[in-house]
Amino acid sequence: MLIPKKYHIHAIALAAVAAIVFFPSFSHKVDPKILTDGTIAAEQFLQLVDTEKYEQSWNVSSALLQEKIFLEVWNRQIQVMRDKVGSLISRKQGKVSVSDWAEDAPDGKYLTLKYQSSFQKQSSAIETIILVLEDEEHWRVAGYFIK
Repeated sequence: MLIPKKYHIHAIALAAVAAIVFFPSFSHKVDPKILTDGTIAAEQFLQLVDTEKYEQSWNVSSALLQEKIFLEVWNRQIQVMRDKVGSLISRKQGKVSVSDWAEDAPDGKYLTLKYQSSFQKQSSAIETIILVLEDEEHWRVAGYFIK
């Protein structure tokens, strides 16, 4: 089926919109340095959580997280969360995105990393780590969730 010439611009515009909507990775490539630095920070944090060093994980997290969650509350919440899923079996990095904002947080540079993970008590889980760029050079964890 051929598209009449007068509708070519509409078809091109529709294809461009579809690409942006259905393939957001085309429109938001993550800078390799941001991805590398953020991944290193996230994996250091996860290593602490995986080895039950919850206080240390809070200590290396962002000021934003520390201001919202006191250390004692963090220790309780993270332990309950991890007890529910059990020990880590495997983890693979999945979707990645960068944004200038995060919900309930001030404007800034945010990196979201999603991991497909498997735990002893939950074979399929998505771990989400939100990092914030502090001092224009250090990525630090601002949020950690398991779904």
